[in-house]
Amino acid sequence: RPSKLSTAVLPYPIELAEYAVNDKIDDEPAFAWWVPYALRKRETIIKKVKSKYWQRTHKFGIRVPRNIKEAREIDKENGNTLWMDAIRKEMKNVMVAFEEIEGNPNDLQGYEKITGHLVFDLKLSEGFRRKARFCADGHKTKPPCFFNWSSIIYAFLFWHLLWEY
Repeated sequence: RPSKLSTAVLPYPIELAEYAVNDKIDDEPAFAWWVPYALRKRETIIKKVKSKYWQRTHKFGIRVPRNIKEAREIDKENGNTLWMDAIRKEMKNVMVAFEEIEGNPNDLQGYEKITGHLVFDLKLSEGFRRKARFCADGHKTKPPCFFNWSSIIYAFLFWHLLWEY
């Protein structure tokens, strides 16, 4: 029978390691032996994902842009507007999540400015449809103060309850 901590570590090792570091409990015996390994593994995974994304320039023989400027250039070279149409469609779909304000944005209480980027892709099953996805860079912001519990703890409690009963 596995220990209760190992039950939580199995499905979410990186998240639990980050939680341990943030709460300064990573030097406890239960965490000290595996947290450094999990964090090194996280860095390895991130490096591989980033390197593969930036090396890819074509998919299914079609050039895939990395930013809006490159999307415009590709459309101009091809004599169409497929990438720009994909961008317009995505921005139309995400605009419902934003609200327009009047006045100075710096005067807002409870709001934080974040950046975002577009991720481009092709859909083979839909006739090589060009697709753009807007991704907010939420990892650059501080978590809200009302998040006292980590999702890791909820996962831990879930597995603990599942194991005990």
